[in-house]
Amino acid sequence: MAGNVASICKNTGERHSRKPISALLMLLFSTATLPLAAEPLNTSIPTQTYNIPPGDLDQALTLYAGNAGVLLSFDSGLTLQKKTTGLKGNYGVMQGFSELLKGTGLEIVQGEGGRYQLQRATVQEHDKLPGEQSNLKFKVDSVEVRAKRFYEVGPLPGLGLTKEEIPGNVQSLTAKEIKEAQSLSLTDLLNSKFQSVTVNDYQSNPFQMDLQYRGFAASPQLGTAQGISVFLDGIRVNEPFGDVVNWDMLPMNALSSLDLVPGSNPIYGLGTLGGALTMKTKSGFDNPGVDAQVLTGSFGRKQLQASAGWNNGVVAGFLAGNFFLEDGWRDDSPSRVNQVFGKAEWQSERARLGLSVLYAGNKLTGNGLLPQQMVDQNPKQVYTSPDESRNNLLQFQLSGIWDVTDTFNITGQIYNRKSKRKSSTSDINENFGGTDGRPNRATTKDPNQQLLYGYPDINRDGRPDYNDYAYNVAADASGRALDVNGIAYGEPGFDINNLAYGTNFTTQAIAQQAQVTAADGSSTQVWNWTYDPRKDFDDFTQPSTIAGVFNAPTTVEFENIVKYAIANYGTLVSEADPTRLSSNTTHPGSGQTSYIYDVTGSQGQSGVIATYTDDAGFFHDYWELLLPINYGNVANAVGAVGGLSYIPTIGPLVLDENGNYNGIFRDGKYGGGAGLLDTGYIEGTPTAIFNDTQIDQLGKGASLQLNWNLDEHKFMVGASIDKADATYVSKQYLGLLDANRHGYVAPDLLGWEYYANAPERAQGLNDFKGDGLTKSVYLSETWTPTKTLSITASARYNRTYVNNQLAVSKLSSFTDVNTILNYLQLAQLCTDNNSDGTIDPNTECPHGLDHAILPFDPSTFPTDPFGNNIANLLAPETERFKYRSFNPSIGFTWQAQEDLNVYASVGRGARTPSVIELGCAYDPTPMSDGRPRSIVEQRVCNLPGGMSGDPYLKQVRSTTFEMGARGRLSENIEWNATAYRTDLTDDIYFVSINAFSSYFQNIGDTRRQGLELGLKGKWGKASWGVNYALTDATFQSVMRMASPHNSTAGNVYDINSFTQQGTYQQITVHPGDRMPGVPLHNLNFNFGYDITDKWRIGLTAIMHSEAFVRGNENNKHRAGAARPIEGPFCTDPVSGVTGQWCSVERADFGSGKTAGYAVFNLRTTYKLAPEWTLGLQINNLFDKEYASAGRLGLNAFSPSIRGAIGASGFNYNSADWQGSSFLGIGAPRAAWVTLNYEFDPKR
Repeated sequence: MAGNVASICKNTGERHSRKPISALLMLLFSTATLPLAAEPLNTSIPTQTYNIPPGDLDQALTLYAGNAGVLLSFDSGLTLQKKTTGLKGNYGVMQGFSELLKGTGLEIVQGEGGRYQLQRATVQEHDKLPGEQSNLKFKVDSVEVRAKRFYEVGPLPGLGLTKEEIPGNVQSLTAKEIKEAQSLSLTDLLNSKFQSVTVNDYQSNPFQMDLQYRGFAASPQLGTAQGISVFLDGIRVNEPFGDVVNWDMLPMNALSSLDLVPGSNPIYGLGTLGGALTMKTKSGFDNPGVDAQVLTGSFGRKQLQASAGWNNGVVAGFLAGNFFLEDGWRDDSPSRVNQVFGKAEWQSERARLGLSVLYAGNKLTGNGLLPQQMVDQNPKQVYTSPDESRNNLLQFQLSGIWDVTDTFNITGQIYNRKSKRKSSTSDINENFGGTDGRPNRATTKDPNQQLLYGYPDINRDGRPDYNDYAYNVAADASGRALDVNGIAYGEPGFDINNLAYGTNFTTQAIAQQAQVTAADGSSTQVWNWTYDPRKDFDDFTQPSTIAGVFNAPTTVEFENIVKYAIANYGTLVSEADPTRLSSNTTHPGSGQTSYIYDVTGSQGQSGVIATYTDDAGFFHDYWELLLPINYGNVANAVGAVGGLSYIPTIGPLVLDENGNYNGIFRDGKYGGGAGLLDTGYIEGTPTAIFNDTQIDQLGKGASLQLNWNLDEHKFMVGASIDKADATYVSKQYLGLLDANRHGYVAPDLLGWEYYANAPERAQGLNDFKGDGLTKSVYLSETWTPTKTLSITASARYNRTYVNNQLAVSKLSSFTDVNTILNYLQLAQLCTDNNSDGTIDPNTECPHGLDHAILPFDPSTFPTDPFGNNIANLLAPETERFKYRSFNPSIGFTWQAQEDLNVYASVGRGARTPSVIELGCAYDPTPMSDGRPRSIVEQRVCNLPGGMSGDPYLKQVRSTTFEMGARGRLSENIEWNATAYRTDLTDDIYFVSINAFSSYFQNIGDTRRQGLELGLKGKWGKASWGVNYALTDATFQSVMRMASPHNSTAGNVYDINSFTQQGTYQQITVHPGDRMPGVPLHNLNFNFGYDITDKWRIGLTAIMHSEAFVRGNENNKHRAGAARPIEGPFCTDPVSGVTGQWCSVERADFGSGKTAGYAVFNLRTTYKLAPEWTLGLQINNLFDKEYASAGRLGLNAFSPSIRGAIGASGFNYNSADWQGSSFLGIGAPRAAWVTLNYEFDPKR
């Protein structure tokens, strides 16, 4: 027999060197067979690593044929009650068969077409007894053995089950299938191949799509509720901050397989609410050779994918790289992707150790959604740009496996994962007009014009000229002034030129002077004093005619007060706090405040009327010359140009053509009361708002797993620990849009009042850092009491600790940077520079504004009762959370017939709130006045720029029920059918208590349920597969959320100023309302045909039904006329008083759905030589225009009804903005050519 086997091995080696073995069902590799080498490498025979446990011979042969990728036929009677000692190590095909069949009296022979057949061992001539027949004649009823692949159960390898033993609709792809699909990204691949998968392209970038599986998301976008765990070689790659998945960091040409595991499977840990995607990377032991492909074609796309593997039986290496760049199919949308993966491994007879590294350095441009009106014009244009993300990743992993015995192994891994994400987005500045409480008026900064009023400073003492009237003239009991002779004012003989002046408030000046009761309420008697009676006849716009009054010396203290006020005039006016520069005492003689210098009443438009008390105790009226000396030169009125309702900013207004004092509003909707006739104002108005964010994350972890692969039991127990640290920094600033709607920074072109006009002046509203630690233990047992029944039970216990530290600024009470404004030194001094004793208003008063601008400085603002002002960061809050969960599952599979497998399962899962959800959570804790804490402390969350203090959010709990069946209709046709339901309690959603304050909050229950049907097969030279899924994702609790552009949203301003509660711009979601972005019906179809043995053609169809867009969570939005909004949004055109109640007409609404669509992709390849393959790929073959994502919004580039239109098309009256569905449009028809080189030393 040894000679016979050797001969067969030789023939097999020759056959492999000429062409690949054909098989009815080819599954290239096991997902991670145990890496052992039982004997030295025989370089003349292609080998592969196997791990077949001891046991029944028929099962061992079935598994071996599946792993080897060959077709085996045998009579099941030949293997009845026969056992095998198993197979471990590297073997050629025939070597492996020989090892399995030792001592069984059976052998394998290879027939025509590469098929293998089991038979009784042939007796050689030299082994025959005398008279023995040399050939045994018998008839074999052969049975085709279908290849069965091991599926790794759990994050780590070591425990393998066949698909028939897994109680769920697991969907899988091999490396060969991944390569043949020629998909650019993982999301695109899964959308075209798997059931219940769809994608939402909110960013308009193939590497930044949301993946939806059974209504659960795995998304790269912050704020998206995640429900799918994603693993790469056992490392969970959901990022700590937001649980997001950066699809651009996962190299597809390094993958050996991927599995999509359904349901709330506790083995895969926290976050596995709807399923888990597990990916395994290639190894130099199993993937020797070179594989390289170049691609070029539409959109300026160029790509190089290359990989190489090598081994000598003991040491192996594998390296893969993916290098991609394109201009993008939309305007201003270039992207660049660089991914490198490397792995070095060592193995012995019973162990394997591997070190891998993954690097990604990518720059992605995803310019987002486009309103339907602009889609109709040209879908290639962008709404605004740029929107760039720079993602960097460096990951290391050390993993190993040790076969302690033939049935027991230990696997483990440690990892370090460091990622950085920097994003910069340029968006429409929707609040360009300020706030409803204080809309922004247009201003000017003409450097050649006198824009501010100037006050003379003839003596050049740094103060406006003034008249100083001292209350130091003795008075009688009636308060009449007395002269030195004691005669009272108005009496005959009164001498106005010889008044009785005092030397001290407490000293009597003349005998006729009376005493009176003090005016400060002290009931003491004081001498009565008054002012020079000539004061009543003075012209307060001119220097006094009374000697010693004009620019009379004051106390040093009061002089310093005035100079401080002049230097900080704009800030003091904006504070509107007259007590800031005043005494809290009353003068006993005058009954007035001892001193006060109140700029709030004059606001730079007239001299300040002040008072003070001198060192002798006398009270003084300090009157600056009321009229500015350049009054006739200043054409612009001075008024409130914007700011918060309680912190106005004062400056020169641009007047309308009628010289209207109220000025021109930057947003025309505020301009004309109910009529809203204003055009708005173009010059200096910021139309772009930039948001820059940076997220730094560091993840570390380790896991250990013990696995027993026994005949009737497949048991696993494991433990893991994962630690993550994250920091978050964000900033926001203003800019402009050019004619192509590209945002740019131009401080000199913006209004003087906008402080945040450049990156160096950007406002960051929060500082954040956080860390989390999760410890877990888990187990799984699959018991096979009979050959047709498998029962699986598993469980996982998790304990999670989260620490968040947030320093939240009260600047978050500003809606955004549109209300963070500079101030002006409103009181300008016109100095007598030539010392001629006069002021020339034309030459000695300042022009323009540059010298007068005070940069925004909230540190000068008033403080609250706790000593904090608006600039203070609240004391950093370190808040700690603990979460525990025990999640079990149980299921069974039953091989009812040879071609029918039935299964059912129920499992529980959990997801702890992510760092960003805790940071942006709503805190309802009542404060001393009964209001919620988040309202009292104005802790709002406007992603990505805002965070709030951390209240407790409950962890989300899921329960999944699943039942289904799979099998074959014939030898070449497979099918599956599944029904499932996943119920979530305490689901987390981004909701709002009003139109301005948004938070993450537990919203109650949600549900995902549906059906999955699949059919695939082969017929001659054709292969095909079709998948259908019904996915019903619904809310199951009542909730209210902000959706201002929904036609059913509250249109009457009813926000309670105290509690901040109200229905304005809110919608109500009811149980049964379907979730946005999840089509109800989903279908994909794949067809391939071998025209010749070298030429293959394939067609893929992807079909999805209509879906609701974001903002239409209540499913009740309707297109058409919008109801006007009613509230205190207007300004009285006569009095200029803001906050007047009016109705604001709005443009029509657009649709609240994305339409259903079908897209077809064509792929053909031609083998030029055994190593070279030429390919052509055409996506969107019929050039279908479709949208995979959407949200409700307003189009700022709408045609004018009243508003002025800028060079970018921006409409400066936001009441003209049309409601629209903003759509994520799919790419048009495109074609690419590929050239692939593959060298496989096994061939």
